[in-house]
Amino acid sequence: MERQKYLSTRAFKVFLGASILTALSAMLGNVVDGIIVSHLIDYNAMSATSLSKPIIQIYYTLFQLIGLGGNVLIAKAMGGNDFEKVNRLFSTNIMVLGALSVLITFVGLFFTDEVASLMCGSAELHGYVVDYFAPTLIFAPVFIATYFLGGTTAIDGSPKLVSVAMIVDNVVNLLMDVVLIAVFDMGIMGSAIATVIGHVVACAIMLPHYRKSNTCYRLRICRWAHLGESCSTGAPFALASIFMTLYLYASQFIISTNVGTGALYVFSVVLNIMMIYNMFVSGACSTMQQLAALQLGLNDFFGHRNTVSAAFRFLNISLGVACVVLLCCPQLITRMFDCPDSLIGECCDAIRIYSVAFWLFCLLYLLMVNYKLLQRSALANFISFSLNLSVIPVIWILSVVSPDIIWWSNMIAYALVMLVVMVTAEAARRKNKELSPLTLLPKSTPFPTFELSFKYSIEDMGKCFNEISLWLKEQSLDDDTVFKVRVIAEELMSNVAEHGKVKSRKAFIDIRIILQPQKVILSIADDSVPFDTVANKRKGPGLKVANTIPYRLDYKHQFEQNITTATLLYPATS
Repeated sequence: MERQKYLSTRAFKVFLGASILTALSAMLGNVVDGIIVSHLIDYNAMSATSLSKPIIQIYYTLFQLIGLGGNVLIAKAMGGNDFEKVNRLFSTNIMVLGALSVLITFVGLFFTDEVASLMCGSAELHGYVVDYFAPTLIFAPVFIATYFLGGTTAIDGSPKLVSVAMIVDNVVNLLMDVVLIAVFDMGIMGSAIATVIGHVVACAIMLPHYRKSNTCYRLRICRWAHLGESCSTGAPFALASIFMTLYLYASQFIISTNVGTGALYVFSVVLNIMMIYNMFVSGACSTMQQLAALQLGLNDFFGHRNTVSAAFRFLNISLGVACVVLLCCPQLITRMFDCPDSLIGECCDAIRIYSVAFWLFCLLYLLMVNYKLLQRSALANFISFSLNLSVIPVIWILSVVSPDIIWWSNMIAYALVMLVVMVTAEAARRKNKELSPLTLLPKSTPFPTFELSFKYSIEDMGKCFNEISLWLKEQSLDDDTVFKVRVIAEELMSNVAEHGKVKSRKAFIDIRIILQPQKVILSIADDSVPFDTVANKRKGPGLKVANTIPYRLDYKHQFEQNITTATLLYPATS
């Protein structure tokens, strides 16, 4: 018997849906706005929606710096059953993100025209940009709240609720786009208001979750130290977003100045494609980051490795399909955005080139997240810095030398960055043969660990318990500790096998025993219906003999899994 990938893979899939839809809410609203306004208004209106992408990117940057960084720490604290830290982090992030969003609202109320002038180098587009920017800036709290609630709700065991909220968000956005533009003739401002309304509805769906008695979150007095932790964890991702904002602004300015408004329209189309790619990479990265943080908090290194592998596998398959479609049928995109006949040829060429370039971008971004989780900050920061800023000098040189080949700038820059990363990672692996190529994941665990999976049957449970007994005898533990671990393991396993209501015949129960200095951690995970072993510890069922042993028992329900952890101390002389 050995450890199976069933539960960790299922956890990835469950969280992935919520993460992708959260990213979809952040990115698709702008894409949908671009499609709708290009058909109902004109292509200049679409260019104006493209010019707003740096503003949306700023919102997402704030969320990544504080919210996403905080969510990673929250997941890790949950894995370690430190719920006081969970509440402190949650409360601090709410306060800081709320204050920053109010500040952005103030800017929107009084300085919309100035911001529009800063972002737009064309007098022809200025009026469109002002109309679209006003609601986007004034309702900044709604945008940031949507991203924040999507992350915290999913971590708290309700990823399906997040998925529902984000689906409704985008449906409402689409419907309101048509109503406000076509029916009420509100122009491009109606498109921005439609996005806001969709986000409001999504928040209204998620907020009741926080009134439930079983939620992990409680408001506490904020601690500035936790803000520093959140920012430190989220910094590489926030920096990547900041550099993305600089890249978007600089590229649009260079193209509009050196090439022309036609090329700016083409760039707007490929940016919308990038938003679609970004939906996949944001979903994969957010899932990997927060799920892996929880697994590291549980000292589940097998689950961590499987999560990283699943993220790369999902990204390669999904982006591979997207790349093939775009290479073969770029005309689909041009029709979607009602491309002028004079620009169709150039637009198709740009789409084909960028489809491959963005694939490289997404793989590099996922590697950055992976290196951050492994605390390889130098390599993570290099990718964060170079991923977007490396494009700016290339696109400027090509725009001056030969505007016809300007669309190759991203491909050239990303290929050079990938080459540097591959060489650096291989050098690190040669120093430590226990690391896997490129991802640099450790192949072994730092503590003696027993782990395997068994099915919901007495026969499989008996085989598993025999292997536990053999492993315990091989460890340098005293007889009393061995007896206690065996009793707790047997009764927890029996409790799950007897009372767990399995949803699938393929389901497995994972058991792990980690031997740390003076501490044994025994963890059981299953995907049956929620069953709080801690709440039933005194009154049963099960745990009759184990109740006579002094140990700590913790329970959590996350990613649609029951996770029960028993912690037993043993003497240092053992």
